[in-house]
Amino acid sequence: MTKVPTRAGDISASWLDDILHAQGALDGATTVTSVTTENLPAGVGFMGEVTRLRVGYRGDLGPASIIAKIPTQDAHVRSLLAPARVFEREARFYDDLAARLDVVPNAYAIAADQEAGDYLLLLEDLGHLRGGNQAAGLSVGDTRAALVALARLHARFWQSSELDALDWMPSINDPGMKISREVYNASLPGFRQVFAHALEAEHEDLIARFGDATPDLLDRFAAMPNTIVHFDYRADNLFFGDEGDVEAVRIIDFQASSKGGGAYDVGYFVSQNLATDVRRQHETALLRTYFDELVGLGVTGYAWEQFLEDYRVGILYGWIIPVYAVGTLDSSSERAMALWTAVIQRAQAAMSDHRVAELLD
Repeated sequence: MTKVPTRAGDISASWLDDILHAQGALDGATTVTSVTTENLPAGVGFMGEVTRLRVGYRGDLGPASIIAKIPTQDAHVRSLLAPARVFEREARFYDDLAARLDVVPNAYAIAADQEAGDYLLLLEDLGHLRGGNQAAGLSVGDTRAALVALARLHARFWQSSELDALDWMPSINDPGMKISREVYNASLPGFRQVFAHALEAEHEDLIARFGDATPDLLDRFAAMPNTIVHFDYRADNLFFGDEGDVEAVRIIDFQASSKGGGAYDVGYFVSQNLATDVRRQHETALLRTYFDELVGLGVTGYAWEQFLEDYRVGILYGWIIPVYAVGTLDSSSERAMALWTAVIQRAQAAMSDHRVAELLD
């Protein structure tokens, strides 16, 4: 195999043909004859490049379109992300785990040059599904479907001995994850400046104390029943079929996947992806949907009351995400500002409703 392409524009028909055959995505009667790239909305960002490849074939047909995901080539960003091994983590997730799950896109092939830190994922195109929209907020039906999909991911690896074999996936309280304190505290001044209009005075003490509490909160997640935690489970990383269609939901972006308490995903997701009035009206029923799916899939020894307490910790730790986001935010983008303003307002309302400031004591 030749060098791993570091830009979508460098993917040639011959390279694509080689890797798809080598990894069993094409049979011997099929040859890739052409490949063209199609830019996607927000297809280039802080973490890398996501591009749709339109592929032509001779012989039996392969997938007409493939999503190519390539890490950023920005040396500064790569150095910041290197300790967390986020690109390797996602490549290994698709290589080792995706075939065991029905809630993630198929991986046609994974190219890796670990020494250079270069990875290229060739994934199923989910363009036939509806992408989630965190800024608008999810409907109750889509939220319910997303929570069932999340429960299926969590239940598949709940307290499983398989987790021990995933030496490439860190524990949620791994030292590399605990840089959260330094990153949060460094991000906070800029966050306050950009989002002063959205911050509520009642949360001032929590916002100030939160960074120093993050290592202990991560330890709490590690002490919960362990599973695979997505760690960025939000609407923009989800695809949906018809309203409420559980079987159609697909989850993307596993760069931060970790081993720990699944309640983090639930708290973060529910508190920041629904309009506050919708959450307040349907929250208990939605949490029951997730919990009952876990139990129905064989999870035992995890009480509803304990889940609700763990959920509160998830709501609290989710506060780290909007503060982190300011480091890569284009404040001239109306959509970005609208998205994060809505998220901050939703998160603060949930933190008040569930009195999560108590958890800092």
